[in-house]
This record gives sequence, structure tokens and C-alpha cells, in this order.
Amino acid sequence: MIVLAGIFFSSFLIGLSGALLPGPLLTVAVSESYKKGIIAGPLIVIGHAIPEFVLAALLAASFGIEKILKNDIVVGALGIAGGTFLLIMGINMLYETSKGISLDLQSESGFHYRPFLAGILVSISNPGWIVWWATIGARYILASLEYGIKGLAFFYAGHILADFTWYTFLSFLVSRGRRHLSEKFYRWLILGASLLVLVFSIFFVVNGIQKIFH
Repeated sequence: MIVLAGIFFSSFLIGLSGALLPGPLLTVAVSESYKKGIIAGPLIVIGHAIPEFVLAALLAASFGIEKILKNDIVVGALGIAGGTFLLIMGINMLYETSKGISLDLQSESGFHYRPFLAGILVSISNPGWIVWWATIGARYILASLEYGIKGLAFFYAGHILADFTWYTFLSFLVSRGRRHLSEKFYRWLILGASLLVLVFSIFFVVNGIQKIFH
């Protein structure tokens, strides 16, 4: 149970780190929150969760997962790829923080779809989303499947809860007329998340190297 809790919380923290940085999904969330209120955030995440569930299920079911789990070279390569992506992500977060990043909650989007559909369309049209799942997501799925379907469920629940928590909070701020989150608080949040991402990246890479040279 301790291992499953570790999968859940690490998945939550990495998912939250990715959600914190401004991107297409955040822009749509702000725009839709102006129109629909606080409910926009949860609806967008529900839409976002559908293609993520499908992709996670496909990755878990494909390539003969039992054979892959026994292939240290493949598992190690995925660990190094995922760790490298996390390293780039962490460095980018530190760079953005050093520039004095702030979170502008003013609506500038002309997106006209409903929040639920927006969550689906923005996700599948974002190239970074595919790269994330092909590297970090794939390695996490392999690690969680060592504990069966329960492990996969804990990983997915932690990942989606991170998105749900952040985007619901954003929708709350926008719907209550808060145009800006405190810049100082937001920078410290990004800084803390970036350091966590760098720690995870080192773990992924080291673990991948150990697998290959085992």
C-alpha cells in the first residue's frame, strides 16, 4: 500500500508541475471560466481526462506489456527518455521563474467550444501532450503495472487529480473576479515544482541506466 501511495503522490506532483505552467489548456480554462464560472475548470479536466484515459489504456495494453516489463533495456530506455523530458521541463520552469513569470487571468481567447469539448480538442491538438505520454507517461505506466491494474489506477488518479485541483482553483479565481494570482506566490510555487521535477528526472535517468547495465 505504501508503494501505491508513492505512485499516487509522485504522479500527482509531476502532473501538478506540468499543469502549473501557462499553456493552451490554461488559456481555454480562463476564457471558459469567464463565460461559465467555476464549473468550467472541472468540465475541461473531465474532457481532458478522456483522451488521457484512452491513451493510457492503449499504452498499457499494447506491445506485449509483460514482455516489456521483463526487458530491462526497453524499460531503461524509457526511464532515460522520461527523465530527460522531465529534466528539460524542470530547467524550463527554472528559466521561466528567473524571468519573473506571472499568471495573467485575463481572458484573451476566442475559443467557442463548450468546456467539456474544449478539454478534449485542446489536449489531442497539443504536440507536447503526445511527447509527455510517449516518455514520462509510458515509463510511469510500466512502473505502475508492476503492481497490476491497481497500480495503473493509482497513477491515473493522481495524474488527473492534479489537473482537477489546479484548474478548479483557476476557475474559482476567475469566476470571483481575481484577475491575477500573487506573482510572488506563483513564482515560489513554480520554483518548488521545478525542483521536485529535477529530483524526479534524476531518479528516472539513474534508474534507467541501472536497468540497462543490470
